[in-house]
Amino acid sequence: MNHKRRILCFFLLMSMLSSAHLPSAGASSCVPQWERVQRELDCQGQKIVIDAVTDTNLPETVCEYDASLRVMAEEKLRALVSVAAPGYENMPLVWPHAPGGDDDYAWSLKDEEAGVLASPGIAFGINRYRETDDRFSIGTLMSFTRIYKEPFDPKAVEGLKELSYPDALKLLEPILAATELSLGEPRFVKVYNLDTFYSNQKNENEIFHENHDYTWQASDEIYTIQYPIYIQGLPIHIQGSGTVVGKKSVSHTYLSIILRADGTLLELHVSDPIDAPVATVPEAKPLSLEQMLDVYAQFLSSCTLPDYVESRVSRISLEYLVWEDYVGFRPVYHLVPVWCFYMPYLPDEVITEEHAYVEYFNAVTGEYLNMD
Repeated sequence: MNHKRRILCFFLLMSMLSSAHLPSAGASSCVPQWERVQRELDCQGQKIVIDAVTDTNLPETVCEYDASLRVMAEEKLRALVSVAAPGYENMPLVWPHAPGGDDDYAWSLKDEEAGVLASPGIAFGINRYRETDDRFSIGTLMSFTRIYKEPFDPKAVEGLKELSYPDALKLLEPILAATELSLGEPRFVKVYNLDTFYSNQKNENEIFHENHDYTWQASDEIYTIQYPIYIQGLPIHIQGSGTVVGKKSVSHTYLSIILRADGTLLELHVSDPIDAPVATVPEAKPLSLEQMLDVYAQFLSSCTLPDYVESRVSRISLEYLVWEDYVGFRPVYHLVPVWCFYMPYLPDEVITEEHAYVEYFNAVTGEYLNMD
């Protein structure tokens, strides 16, 4: 298998799995309050089981917004690098060689010899790309295990031999604060330990008829952690299995971290960070959960669910769906508050554990938005 292609696949996987303050007294709106909703709906003979978690910590009003790409100024990006990768904050400024780039966000900071890159715009973040090399990708690419979904118990996360999960979160606090993003609690946590590394290498060799013989130490083990990004009091919707809702492209904005057991940050990545929201309609009170359940029952009385999903709702949440468009080279965004009804795929349709079939409804009007 082509190694460059494999490395590319690895980073795509990391961006799927793996969006900033950690929740604190000053960011209490980002701390969910999970409750369980249970009932059965009989929608013209179509029986739907509601056995779902829902976050009841919601803003009183919501609104639709137009927003622009968030680009971190050079001074602030260097300050982030000084915390995330100390000693590399004075990396040279690099401009794109390709014509037609947008100078407002296309520049980056880069140390070619050390293999460290920091970007301020669309691919906002920092990574040590020489350390996430072929050896690293082979040790991690094949595993889809140990995925935790929200809400999850942090105590259930399997710690690394040389770095516990609570200690990892403490190490990340100053780094996440330096991003100046508003984050919720971790949404996905995935652990790669020595057993996983060697198991993945064995699978790689067997599937692709190769003969890799890499070795790893406990200090090489890693956590990958994904944080939801909040804007105007609600999390931005993340759904990796689809890119179009209502015939419009959707932006999936979250922050992902790869942290090695020796305390080294290997990657911090945010795709399409959003900034400067401007209201396009007056603020309004969203439909309550009970009102939304009535809307959902009426909707299903006239529609049939796809045959590849379970007739069971596992999660109901109020989020911002972000439709993405482009003006020239620059993305622009439209944020719509939506009630999301998550339903599991049937076993033969499962791609990875975090994927789900989602029905989207405008949180104010109750309008069904999928229309696909």
